[in-house]
Order: sequence, then structure tokens, then C-alpha cells
Amino acid sequence: MGHFKINQKDLLFILKEQLNWGSLCELDRYKGLNEKTLELLISEAINFAKGVVDPLNEIGEKQGVKWDKGDVLCPDEFKTAFRKYGEDGWTAAVRDEEYGGQGFPHMVRIIVNDIMYGASQSFNMAPSLTHGAAHLIESFGTKELKDIYLRNMYTGIWAGTMCLTEADAGSNLANTQTTAVPEGEHYKICGTKVFISWGNHDLTQNIIHLVLARIEGAPEGVRGISLSVVPKMRVNPDGSVGESNDVFCSGIEKKLGLHASPTAVLNFGNKNECIGYLCGTENMGLAHMFQMMNAARINTGVSGMSIASTAYRNALEYTRSRIQGRDIANRKKGDVAIIDHPDVRRNLLWMKAAVDGMRSLIYTGAMWSDLSQELPEGADKERYSDLVDFMTPIVKAYCSDLGFRVCEIAIQCLGGYGYCKDFPLEQYLRDSKIMSLYEGTNGIQATDLLGRKMSMKNGAPFLAFKAEVEKFYTQNSDHPELGRHIKFLQTTAVKLWELAQNMQARMKEDPLQWASYTYPALVAFGELTVVWRLLDMAVVAMPKSVIKGKANDFYRGKVLAATYFADVTLPHTVATIETCMRNGREILDIDDNAF
Repeated sequence: MGHFKINQKDLLFILKEQLNWGSLCELDRYKGLNEKTLELLISEAINFAKGVVDPLNEIGEKQGVKWDKGDVLCPDEFKTAFRKYGEDGWTAAVRDEEYGGQGFPHMVRIIVNDIMYGASQSFNMAPSLTHGAAHLIESFGTKELKDIYLRNMYTGIWAGTMCLTEADAGSNLANTQTTAVPEGEHYKICGTKVFISWGNHDLTQNIIHLVLARIEGAPEGVRGISLSVVPKMRVNPDGSVGESNDVFCSGIEKKLGLHASPTAVLNFGNKNECIGYLCGTENMGLAHMFQMMNAARINTGVSGMSIASTAYRNALEYTRSRIQGRDIANRKKGDVAIIDHPDVRRNLLWMKAAVDGMRSLIYTGAMWSDLSQELPEGADKERYSDLVDFMTPIVKAYCSDLGFRVCEIAIQCLGGYGYCKDFPLEQYLRDSKIMSLYEGTNGIQATDLLGRKMSMKNGAPFLAFKAEVEKFYTQNSDHPELGRHIKFLQTTAVKLWELAQNMQARMKEDPLQWASYTYPALVAFGELTVVWRLLDMAVVAMPKSVIKGKANDFYRGKVLAATYFADVTLPHTVATIETCMRNGREILDIDDNAF
């Protein structure tokens, strides 16, 4: 039996009963679909994950990847799986049929990634990055570029990457030094990119890099960056793979985790023979790349949640079968399964709630994203777009951090065995740590949330989010069973709105003090959001938690997870809000030499 564990019923509860995702089929783009078809797709994705992707996690961890004079060698099983992933339609499930897609709702991409990341994070990054790179070409490239690259990328024949980071720039893309010099209908690319996930490998004959570079004579800063399509191998006029395009991998990183995902250093144009093709508008490269960057940020949060989900399920299985110790209240004779011990149950319930809450948060944002793209022009479309903007840094930062915490608690449930390689939990912990660093560290996400996302469009993203939470607690504060918890959410939310206003003023008056507390403020937003989504699930589940006088374990579990998480989390949220509004300046006043 593989390591990957998932309960399809948990996914469908959120999608069908909480979000009513079948309503998407009323939109013009999805008229030919129905909820039954969408549900079948999830079943098939889980089957594919368990049958094809799951075994790769252990294979990849044991074999890793090897750099050999510029080549990167991967396990053979990864090559077969990557091609089958594309051939079976998972890479392009949500794309239009013109270039090999199947036209499913955009949010299906998130659900498929939830499933596949849980089965093997290292592997699924490759098709996920390929999809993102191909979608950039589809969105901004010329018809010629689309015809050359898209079908091969979407069907798993070629792969793709995003190439942003440079050694001396890091997250500060304004300092990008890679150059693009015009030469006829193409550009000569020269520069070095670092930390490029799946930047080189032998899964495919060709890798299509989407590279940020500065065209000769362009303005300084981010306004002078353009986006280029740079294939590893040149493409012949007939579409076949040609000679090398002067893209050389000079090494791969030795990392804490994700040992089967090569993180490459790429040198473009060492011999001045690297050719790239402009994708989109000159000097608008960063604006174009934000499409892929924002998707990657959301998928980083998805990864944190997905790994946490299978970690929780593995811990749950172990605690049911591990016999150790006597029941503290003598309810059972002899030694009992450790799931009977209250402290273990506390950990299990917290993990269950954390995973459910993160998944609901992410799926809700995914549905908002779908509506923001497919609704006709108007106020609703704009509102959903604002909601997605606001939720993106919360999904990325809060879910990556909370997911890591779940992996830690899952190890705790196994005791010493959790620390050993006999079980997959220690790998989950190592693999998930990178999520708080990917795509802009979580500190950067916090300044984005408490800065730009609060102020852009006169605060529209924040106000849209605020309205959604207020709508929920206004409609449900008198709920006969859940009213107390929902009122607690309401009083906490009012304090959080006050903090948001306070932080806005501080950003203008005292930016250093503001920046000292943006991360804990983001945590407060994340905690409130997860509690909101859990209580919303509880409202849906409550009528079904007792059927014909008999408790329904599944629905009752949703209610108890929500009330527990709300009661143990919101006091922490309130305390965090208070600390964010303190006037102490120790963070700023301490001298560098005093650390």
C-alpha cells in the first residue's frame, strides 16, 4: 500500500454541499458539463494519483536526481509518469480544446493539484510548472508561438519552467540583470538564473523556459523587464527538436527536501547563441509573469495543505493500529490503541480541523477565481476578482505555514517512529518546509497583504473580503447550536477590521513599525478565515449530524472540528491582534550588535 491517503468524501463535501460547485456548469464556458461529470473527474484523479504518482514519492526520495556535466538525470519512472500525466489530460484539463485541453472549470486545476501534490510533491511540480508556462504563452504569445509550443507542452511531450530569480537579485526582480538583445525576429538572451525548479531534467526532449530579461535600452527597475520564450533546444521549422539553444545547467542544489525535484542553476548564452522570442508586450514582462507567479503562490499554499492532508491521514491510521498504554479512565481492559489517549485525540482533532479549514479556504478561493474569469462583465465579476487578489497572499503564506505545523504534529502522533524513515512523515516535514520560502517568502506575502492589497482600488479587495465574512456571521449569529461560536467569530472580526485600519495608518506614518507587525497580522487574517470556513461547513453539516435519532459520524465530525478549532484558535487571534497594535519598538530599537 502506498503512502498517499485521502478521503474523497471530504473533498466532495466542500465542493458539493458547501460551495455548490455544480452551479459553475450554468456558465457559458461549461454548458456541456454537469456535476456528475465533475465528480467523476475527481474519482479518476485520485485513481491516477494512487496508481501512477504515489509510487514516485518513495522512488524519488531514494534515488534523487543526479547532475552530470550539465545533464540532470531523473528516475526512469518519472519519465513514464510525466508523459502519461500529459497524455491522460491532467496537465491541460482546464485549458481550451484548441491546444489539447478539456475545458473543465479553472478550479479543477487546484483540485487536481491538491490530489497530485499529496501523492508526490516533487513530481507534480513538473507538470504544474509546465502548465503555468504554457498558459503564459497561451495568454500573451503570438499565434506562431502558440502553434509551436502549446500542444507539445500540454500533452507532456515537452516541459516548461519559470525563470525569474538571479543570485544578486533574489526576490527583488527590479535588479534583474539577464539581457535580451534584439536580433531580427528574435532576441539573444544572456544571463544566469538560480533556484529554477525543474530547470533541467531528462523527462522530455525539450524544456521551454519563460525567462524575465531586460531588453537593451529598457528603463531601469521592473518597468524595463520583458518576458521571453527560451527553449532548451531549438525547434526546427517542421516542429521537430533541433540543436542546442545554448542553455546550460551548471549545477543543482543540495536541499533539505524535495530530493527528486531538481533545483537548477541555468546559464543562458554562454556562447552568445541563446535565442529567445518575445512573449507579450515589450517591458511588460513582470506584469505578464504575475499570471504564473500568482498561480504558483496559490499552488504553494495548495502544496502545504495537500502534504498536511496526507500527513494527518497517515497519523490517523497509525494511531488506530498502534497498541500502547492503558486507558486513563479504565474504559477498556488491557492496552489500548493510542487513539484512545486524550492528548493524541487532541492532536488528531486539531489536524483534522486545520486540513479541512485550509481545503475549504483554498477551494473557495478557486471558485471565486473561476467566477472572476467566466462571469460576464459587471460588478460581480469585479468583486470576485478583488476577493482572489486579497486571498492569494493568505492562501500562500498561511497555508504553507499551517501545513508545515500539521506535518510536525503528525510526527508527534507517531512518537519516535515518526522521526524514522520507516514512515513518510519525516519526508513530508522536510518537503513542506520550502513552501514558506517559495514564490516570495511569507514575510513578503504579509507586506503585500497589509500593504498593496489593502490600499489598491481604494481598498476594494479588503472590503470585498470583509463583506463576505460579515454576511456569514450576520446571517448565522443566532444559529441555535453554533451561535456562540459564530458570535465569537464576529467579535474577533470586528477587532481585525480595527487592526486593518490601524495598520493602514501606520504604513503611512511609521512604515518601519508597520512592517514589524505585518506577518502576525497576516496570521490573524489566516486564522479568522479558516475559522470562518470551518463554521460555514458546520452550518451545512449540522442538520445532517443526527439522522433519525442516530449520530452521523461524518457530519458530526465536521461540526466538532469547527467548534473546537474556533474555540482554541480565536483567543490566539485576539491576542495576536492586540500585539500588532502595541507601541513597543524593540524590533527597531535593538542595535544590530545587540542581537
